[in-house]
Amino acid sequence: MKAICYISNFAKGLNHSAISELIEFVNLNNTRHKITGLLILKNKHFFQILEGESQKIDALYEKIKEDKRHKGIIKLLDTNIEGQIFDNYNGGKFETFQKYADMKRLYLYFNWIKNANYLPADKLIHLTTNFLKHNK
Repeated sequence: MKAICYISNFAKGLNHSAISELIEFVNLNNTRHKITGLLILKNKHFFQILEGESQKIDALYEKIKEDKRHKGIIKLLDTNIEGQIFDNYNGGKFETFQKYADMKRLYLYFNWIKNANYLPADKLIHLTTNFLKHNK
């Protein structure tokens, strides 16, 4: 199992319709391939965590790097994990966030999982909360 976390910027001209199509595709495709995690869209930035079988995650990340809907991709974390951290979140379904108010359940989950003291989870929680703190 593997987790990858990255941040990137919206490509110039990325409109609401394209974002809606992207969200629908990401949610369906990742759930179908048993990829868990989240995608946050804030202040024209993408922040994504992907978890799943190593080969699937690596292949997906390669496709993401070539996607023209974003630019300036920076990989923040690439680590092996024992199990999918987000498997117990949202029924194991991939989730996309656009509004800060919708993230209350995510913060509750983070508080719950912090008690596990599992290093990859701690890193992902830190990266996510740091991104949100700087993109309110």
